[in-house]
Parts: sequence; structure tokens; C-alpha cells
Amino acid sequence: MAVSRINVFDPDTPLQASGIDSLDLMEWVYDMQEQYPDLGVDESIVESIDDTVTFRGIHQQLLAVHRVAVAPATGGA
Repeated sequence: MAVSRINVFDPDTPLQASGIDSLDLMEWVYDMQEQYPDLGVDESIVESIDDTVTFRGIHQQLLAVHRVAVAPATGGA
């Protein structure tokens, strides 16, 4: 919500269905590059967006690149 003007954010909703556009994503990429220069976020992440990509999926992808254990996206206790 800090990046976009959307009112409700669900990390499991596909980005294109959530109201987030490519300009919002580019702003997010530049912010991530400034705050976390070693994370490896670049503009190519925006090119990989399709009808199924979610913020949680992007987050898990970034963690996997850095070999950080990722909890399941959904699930019970």
C-alpha cells in the first residue's frame, strides 16, 4: 500500500488483479534496490509478471535465491 494507491492488499492475489500496475512495481523495485542492495532485485522481476504472479510468490522467489527457508504460502498450524 505504501507503493500503490490500493486500499486493500492481499499478498496472495495475483498482482494484475490487485490494482497494482507496472509503474507501482518499478517504484517498488527502485525502493528495494536502495534499501537492500544485496537482495538482487532488478527490473527483470517486472518482466516476469503474468496473470498468476503474487507478491508472496515474488517474496519466496527472492528468499530462494538467497537460500533462505520459506514457509508454505498457506496452511494451518
